[in-house]
Amino acid sequence: MKTCKICSSAADKTGSHIVPHFLMKRIDTEEGKKGRDKELGFVISEKNPSSYFGRGASLEKLNEIFGEIDETRINNNQIPLVEDYIFCHKCENELAELESNYSKSINNPSFNSDRNYSSKISADKALLFWISIMYRLSISANSGVKMLPEHEELLREILDLHFSSHSVNKSIERIRYKLFRAYDYSSKNSTVLHFNPKNINPYLVVIDEYILIFSIDTEPLTNKFYSVNLHTENAVENNIGHETESLYCLDYAVLSKLNQAFFDTAAERYKLTLFEQCDIIYAKAGLGRSMPPAMKEEIFENIARVEKPVNLTT
Repeated sequence: MKTCKICSSAADKTGSHIVPHFLMKRIDTEEGKKGRDKELGFVISEKNPSSYFGRGASLEKLNEIFGEIDETRINNNQIPLVEDYIFCHKCENELAELESNYSKSINNPSFNSDRNYSSKISADKALLFWISIMYRLSISANSGVKMLPEHEELLREILDLHFSSHSVNKSIERIRYKLFRAYDYSSKNSTVLHFNPKNINPYLVVIDEYILIFSIDTEPLTNKFYSVNLHTENAVENNIGHETESLYCLDYAVLSKLNQAFFDTAAERYKLTLFEQCDIIYAKAGLGRSMPPAMKEEIFENIARVEKPVNLTT
C-alpha cells in the first residue's frame, strides 16, 4: 500500500481534493449548478488541452460542448485534482478541519479604506491552511505547481507536526505570504487555477479570485505577474506573528487583465508546440526539415475554428 505523503502511514483515503472543494467549485462547477460532482472544467497545457466533468454534470450540457458522449468517454473521465491514496484518514481529517475553518471567511469580508482587510481567521490557522494548499499542489502530478524540494519538505514537516501534536514547528516563522482577492469576481466571471513557473520563491498562484504570493526566507514581493503590476508593496504581509489574516482588495480589472495575460501566454506556447509537432511530421514524411510557415499558420487557424479539444501527439 502507498504511504501518506504527510505522515508516512498507510495512505488509505480515496477522493482527496488537492484544492478544497469550496474553492474549486467556484472555478469548475457547471454554470448555474450547485453541489458536488457538478464539475465541468478544462485543463490548458502546451501539448494537449483537455477537459473533465463530474458524475453529476448534465448530459445536455456535455453533449452541447463535446458532441455525443459515449460510455467510454464517461468511464475514462477523471477529475485531475481529486486523487486517491495520497493521504491517510487522519491527515485527511486534519486537512478538512483547516478547510472548514478557512471556508468561513469566503463570504465574510470586512473592507477598510486602505484596501487591506481582515479575513477574521486567526493568522496561524490561515497560514497552516495556505501551507496545506501549497504542499498539496506541489505533490500533485496534475496541478502544474512544483516547489523546490527543500521547500516542499519544509511544508510537509510543518503539517506532520501540527497534525500529530497540534503544535507548531518553529520553522513556520520562515514562511510569509500576501493575499489578494477580487471579492465576488467569480460570480460574474470565469476563473482559473494557475501557477506561474517563472515565479519561484516567492511562488505566485491564482486560485479563483485569489492571488497568493507565498515565500520562504524572503519577502513575498514580486514586481509583475506576466505584464500585470500587482503593486504588492501595498498589501500587508501575513506571518505567524499576526493576530488575523490580512487580504488586499483587488480591482476586477486587474484580475481580468492577469487572466487574459495567462490565456494569451498559454495560447502562444500551445502554438509553438503545435508548430514543433508540424515540423516533426513534415520531416518524418520526408518533405524537408521544417514545414513552411504559411502551412503551419493555416493548420493553426483551422484548429482554432474547431470547438472540441485537438490531440497534438505524433
